[in-house]
Amino acid sequence: MRKAKQLTAAIVAAWMLMAAAPAFGQPDDGNLKNNPSDSTDKREANDGVELIKRFKIGMTYSEVQAALPKNVEQDTLIYVTTDEAFLLNVELPEAGGWSASFRFDTLDAPTRRPERLIEMSCTTSLTSRSQSFETIVDKVTAAFGEPVKVDRAAGKIQQAGWRVGGSLLTLEYSFLPNGIGNNVTIEFTIRKSGRRAVSADNIA
Repeated sequence: MRKAKQLTAAIVAAWMLMAAAPAFGQPDDGNLKNNPSDSTDKREANDGVELIKRFKIGMTYSEVQAALPKNVEQDTLIYVTTDEAFLLNVELPEAGGWSASFRFDTLDAPTRRPERLIEMSCTTSLTSRSQSFETIVDKVTAAFGEPVKVDRAAGKIQQAGWRVGGSLLTLEYSFLPNGIGNNVTIEFTIRKSGRRAVSADNIA
């Protein structure tokens, strides 16, 4: 009986060793698990540009819902009386940790409901400056064409703007130095450009 137990234990030990063996001795392939900070930051910036490409001013509420990534976390849709608009806030954990805010106008009817998208903003925070302002400007330019304004001020906030159809897309890049590195906030806002022609002077 004792010999049988010893044999069983030896077989189990050998099986566990063989199952674990492929996990050892593998080289660092530079994937997200091996380099979580840099890889995550780069993915976040890329996902932000891809995210704003999904939407355009004038989309209906249903179209915005259909364009949102899967598994999005949505807050309750609220009506802001001072703006006479509906506001929808969402979290997009699978899109690099971005959050987004959508504003919809409403028909002048007894029962108000969200109608057309009039403004959208997307924001994320990075734990380092691995994505520079210039890098992000290049990514947006590749997607939407040449900017009408680029403010490369040496301060903590840098801005750029693009015409997107009849809308205006702005990028605000800000950073706050801390004891470890830099906390970077990236915010994209897209809204109707208004009656005036879009120029470098009227981009916020």
